[in-house]
Amino acid sequence: MQINDYVLTIGDYTQELPHLSVAGTVTVWQVPEEYIPSGYFVSVSWSGSTESIPACSSADAIFLGRLELPAHPDAELEAAKKSRLASINMACDKELAQLAETYPSGEISSWPQQVKEAEALTIDPNTATPLLSTIAVARGLTVADLAGRVLAKAAAYSEAAGQIIGKRQALEDALDIATTTEEISIIYW
Repeated sequence: MQINDYVLTIGDYTQELPHLSVAGTVTVWQVPEEYIPSGYFVSVSWSGSTESIPACSSADAIFLGRLELPAHPDAELEAAKKSRLASINMACDKELAQLAETYPSGEISSWPQQVKEAEALTIDPNTATPLLSTIAVARGLTVADLAGRVLAKAAAYSEAAGQIIGKRQALEDALDIATTTEEISIIYW
């Protein structure tokens, strides 16, 4: 009984084994062919998982042994990329949230409408601006002055958010082309 290139071989019998991102253990039992046509029950487990045992009568199952299954390099690489991308996304979310942390969520939800009205006002000074007009009165500003401020803040926010989003996308691109875990280890927020 042996494992070569993620294939278990027992005499003439072979079975492709899963490509795990962590090292595991392969446990093999000889069982009746009525239970499993190949005559072998193969369990693959890893740290934190439960090892399976044959469900046939224990008197009919013969334990053949355990072999170590190394982590598959491709699966290990993909797991490392996925983990690193998750941490990059969390850092990106944190920085994006910091851009708007001084504003209440209700005000943030009004930003698209404010920008829409401000842009419409620059095209037609007589256009209706129900939200901006109400805000301007409450603040003691003209609607035109408020519209200018809204557009300036929207542009500044877009630029700052664009830099953060662009950084995240560049890091994701670097992860996509990384071919080793060492390369992944130097890609971080």
